[in-house]
Order: sequence, then C-alpha cells, then structure tokens
Amino acid sequence: MPTDPDVNSPTGGAGVSAISAIAYGFMGSQALFAALELGIFDALADEPSDFDALAAKLSAPVGPLRVLLSTCQALKLLTREGARYANSPAAARFLVRASRNYVGDDYQRQSSPIIYPNMPTVRALLRGGPVGQLDYTTTYTSPEKTEEFIRGQHAGSLGPAIMLARTYDFEGCSRLLDLGGGSGAFAIETVKRYPGMSAVVLDLPAVIAVTERVIAEAGLADKITCVGGDLRSAHWPPGADAILLSYIVSCYSPGTLHDLMARTFAYLPTGGRLLLHDFALHADRGGPHNAALFLFGQLSGAAETTAYTVDELAAAMRAAGYVDVASRPFLPDITFLVTGHKP
Repeated sequence: MPTDPDVNSPTGGAGVSAISAIAYGFMGSQALFAALELGIFDALADEPSDFDALAAKLSAPVGPLRVLLSTCQALKLLTREGARYANSPAAARFLVRASRNYVGDDYQRQSSPIIYPNMPTVRALLRGGPVGQLDYTTTYTSPEKTEEFIRGQHAGSLGPAIMLARTYDFEGCSRLLDLGGGSGAFAIETVKRYPGMSAVVLDLPAVIAVTERVIAEAGLADKITCVGGDLRSAHWPPGADAILLSYIVSCYSPGTLHDLMARTFAYLPTGGRLLLHDFALHADRGGPHNAALFLFGQLSGAAETTAYTVDELAAAMRAAGYVDVASRPFLPDITFLVTGHKP
C-alpha cells in the first residue's frame, strides 16, 4: 500500500488520498456486489439487526461477514447504531429488491458478471493488442447469458425510461421506433404513459427473444412489436413518427453516427422527432464524472465507443437536417437528452 510522508499535509494528502480512492475503487464495487449476492440489504429491509442475528439469517461465516459489514458502513451503504445494523437511505431505496427503485439486478446481471471481467480486455485494446471481435454481439453467446444481460439492462433502464416518459412531451406522436431498444423498457414506459401510442423495438435477434418475454410480462404485447436485426443494416418497420436511440450512438464511430442521423432523417415524416439519450461529455471533455466512467466501461462491449460531447451530438443532428435541436442533462452526472424534429 502506498504511503506518503506528507499524507496529512494540505498539498500531499489530498493528492494521494484521491489517487488511492481511484486505485482501490474496485474493492468498493466488489463489496457492493458481494453484499447484493449475499442478500444483506434485503435481510435488513424490514428492521435493523444485530450482528449475530444477521449472520444467522444470512448463514454467512462470521469473520468475513464482519469485514464486509464494516466495508459497507465505510461506503455509506449501511449504518450502525449501537449493535444494530440498518440500510442507509440510499440502500433502502435502490438496493432492496422489493423497492420499485431497485437497481441491484443491473449490477448483479451486467456490471459484476460481464462488464467487470472484461476490463482486462479493454486494457489490451488500449495497448493495441489483439482482442478479437469486441462488440455487444459477443455478449450474447448463449440464450442464458443473453437473458441475464438483458434482464440486468432492463433493471437499469426502467428508471430512465419512466423519467423520459414523464418529462418529454410525446403528444402528437403515434408510433415510437426504439432502435437498439434492448429490453423494451423505454417503449414500455412510453406507451403506458401515452395510451394512444404504439411502439416497435428493433434489436439483434438474440436480444429480441428476451424483449418479447419482457413486453409480454408487462401486458403490452398488443401495443409493442419486436423486430430482430442490426439497426445499422436491417429494414426499419415503417410508420413511426418518433425515433429513440438510447445508449446507442456512443457505441459507434463518427462515420456510423453520421450515417444513422441521415437514415433517421430520411425515414421520418415531416414533423417527425428524433431523440438521442446517451452518455456524453461537456465541451471541455472533463466530465461529467460518471459519464466518462460509463464510456470507459462501454469499451468492454463496443470497441468503437466514442466519447462525444453533447455539442457534437447536437451538431450531427443539425448536419442531417433536423431543426429546433435542443439538449439538456438527463440522468444527473451521467447522460444527456438531445432532441430535434424534421421540418
């Protein structure tokens, strides 16, 4: 472990402390994954618990569990009063399975088993080493793995999907084309909010097999149809007057972005709308912090990942012919929403 003789000084301490927080960040993420896997947050959902009762409830070895609980306290995922542990407010809201805001499946089904183990491949990519094909098609190696990935994606997308349906005015739109729509979360929440709308989700065939089940579970199979294909080359079903590209364009090179913008413009009718929701950076490329981290992580599944600024995304839309192009922060510190319409 690195030490610094000036660790407590105003100039030396802050620097090494910040660098250490980055270097040891993986320990915090693994502690979170372990706590979710063990069921700690669910075990504390109803009431606080002392250590012995919690250990018995979880059937966990006493020594390692005590270490994990202390780590979760330090990460402010748990609190402790006297001998009793409790979920922090954030953990109670987002990490308890019964909560409608639960996001743990995103971490357990995507981040922990798929993205995290692929990080060495990203480092190899940056060294210029051979990494083979590196795009999301390599994630879908079996129906079971695809199901895990898309179910995790669904858990992470529900909150943003609800937020988009609540904050973007789809009045006047009749049909949404969700390109690369994954689990269909955005289509589901949009048609629930706007009963007069229908939607079509287009994604790779392996993904669509899962999407159809998710949509059926939501009771919306009569409102949302699914089409399998690569959005860059597949035929887009006609009839939509709004197109959504969510977490998609940042996966592609500027050339592909240009082609997609031109194709969406040619597809849409007069007055049709395009919505880009994605990780993007400020003009100085120094943040947002979490957007930059997500873009780095995305390299694990998409070697063409490009760190676009929000201004570059807006400029690409204008270059394709869209007017009234507007952008705004969407998920705090993570994503932006860029919108425009065809004149």
